Amino acid sequence: MTYIRTLYVEGVVLGVTPDRWYWTLDGSGEFSVASARKVIDDNRFPEVSTQTRWIKAVPIKVNIHAWKVRMDCLPTRLNISRRGIDISSILCLVCGSVTESSSHLFFDCLVAKDNFRKICRWWEVDFMEVHTFDEWVSWIVNLRIPIKHKRLLEGVCFGLWWLIWAYRNKCVFGVVSPSKAVIFDDVVSYSFYWSRFRCNVSFSWVDWLKNPHLVTL
Repeated sequence: MTYIRTLYVEGVVLGVTPDRWYWTLDGSGEFSVASARKVIDDNRFPEVSTQTRWIKAVPIKVNIHAWKVRMDCLPTRLNISRRGIDISSILCLVCGSVTESSSHLFFDCLVAKDNFRKICRWWEVDFMEVHTFDEWVSWIVNLRIPIKHKRLLEGVCFGLWWLIWAYRNKCVFGVVSPSKAVIFDDVVSYSFYWSRFRCNVSFSWVDWLKNPHLVTL
């Protein structure tokens, strides 16, 4: 046993400096918030293939909500169940027939599809069934409309997701059942005021209703 211990310490030179803590996540050996944040981000956040989309025409809260849709970090019933929380059902509260995941609620649910189809008809662009955020990005990128108007349309879609989530929450926590019929009307009116005043442009309500893809920017 003494021989083995000798092998372990043979050749070791002890310095005269006092003992100290050494931060191995940074080459300098000193603690830094940036290195700690990087290791947390690398281990907690999923990798994504596209950059975050930030639309000036909608409020910050709507942009953040769209980011949560993309990252699948909203407290949908499926996500709540995956966290080990016992709930009575994981079915979608809007349609009541399919598991409530982010992809279903914002893309596959009949309410989401119906309102997305109305938006396409309103903007006079081709409707395409999309099932995920990445498929939606592919659809919006390949539309043949001016880039400024395309950004407005992105903001309209962000607003739709925000209003769908608000409708869903009213189904969960509200006393009176909300109306599905007003979702599209709210999309049109909210996006008009957001776009007109946040982008500092002067198109009229009539222009927005009839030809949103031709408004002056």
